[in-house]
Order: sequence, then C-alpha cells, then structure tokens
Amino acid sequence: MISYYDGQLTDIMPENITQKPEVKALSYALQQACRLLYRYSRRLYIYTNLDEQPEEVIDLLASELRTQYYRSTFDLDTKRQLVKNTLIWYMSAGTPEAVEELVNTIFGGGKIEEWFEYGDDPYYFKVKTDAVMKPQTIDEFMAMLRYIKNTRSWLRMIETFREIRGNRINIGSGIISCAVVPIGNAYQKTIEQTDFLQHAAALISCVRNYVYTGRQGENGNV
Repeated sequence: MISYYDGQLTDIMPENITQKPEVKALSYALQQACRLLYRYSRRLYIYTNLDEQPEEVIDLLASELRTQYYRSTFDLDTKRQLVKNTLIWYMSAGTPEAVEELVNTIFGGGKIEEWFEYGDDPYYFKVKTDAVMKPQTIDEFMAMLRYIKNTRSWLRMIETFREIRGNRINIGSGIISCAVVPIGNAYQKTIEQTDFLQHAAALISCVRNYVYTGRQGENGNV
C-alpha cells in the first residue's frame, strides 16, 4: 500500500506513459505540492500536534495559556514539554507532585523530601538532585517555585549528591592485648610484652597483606 504522502501519479498510470520525462516531472511536482499542503494542514491541529508546531507558535501558546516555568531562552523541546503540561500543572498546583515536576523540568532530575521524612520543622522541605548547580539555574528555580508551591511551605535547602563508582577497597583490622605489671610509678617490660611486640609486628604484616592483596592470613584470619 502506498501512503498519500509518498504516492505519485505515476503509481496509478500505465507503464508506457510513466516512462516519459515530462510525465515524471509533472508527477514529482504534484507530489511536492501535495506534501507541502499536507504539512500546512497538520499545523491546524495545534493542541493535538504540538510536536510539529514551529517555535513561534509554541511561544504564542505559552503566552495564551500562561505556562508555568516558561522562558524564551529554553530550547524548543523543553518549551513544547512545558506547554503540554500547563493544564496538568494548574490542576496540581500547591502539591508536592507539582514541585517535584518543577525540579525535574529545571534540574533534569531529582526529588523532594518533606519535613517529616528527614526530621525538620513543620512545613519545610528540601530538594535532592544530582544536577550540576549553576547560579542562573538556581535563580530561575527560586523564581518559579513561589508560583507552584503552597503558601505555607518553605524550602530549607537544595541538596546535591553524586554517585561515584570505583574499585573494591579492602580494609583490615585486629586487636592484641597484653599484661603490664606496674612497679611504683614506672612500668617493667615482661616476657608477655616481648611476645606482644612480636605478635603486633606479625599482625601489621598480615593486615597490610590483606589490604593490598585481598588475601586472608592463615586459618582464615586477617
């Protein structure tokens, strides 16, 4: 089956006619004209076809709908997404979900935590995100936040976090104790202390071997 957009007159004409250059040229010209008409007609479906609207139409729609968070400096894909969500955000304004949607729109990802989730004073909340924070981005976020949050809630902080992956790190430790015999105000080394120093040296060697190689000592002990 040939679609309307891709079809030509030569698809339905006899083969002996379609081989003529003038027929091919006419067929191609009509095809391009129909394609242009089709693309223009698609723009009539403004609200249901935002993905194909030019930037100037998106800007006018944002002004008409009073789209939240909208900035003329945003890229076209972000503008389209903002216009699509305008009515949904108006219905959910003042809720944590609306603020979290703002976080995802401005920072590209993140979430909010309310006061009772991390032990703060009532009606405070914080934002957690792994985005790279820039002064301009933060200023835009703070300016938009007051339009979307409820009046009683207050932002405590914007908390950034990073996930760092690396190789395994081995850590070893051990405990050795010995008896110390007090004599007046001084201490005298005993045979047990001499043994202690020998065992301590062996322990240090064993721990160092484990940290650098990951292998345990004899009898499965570090």
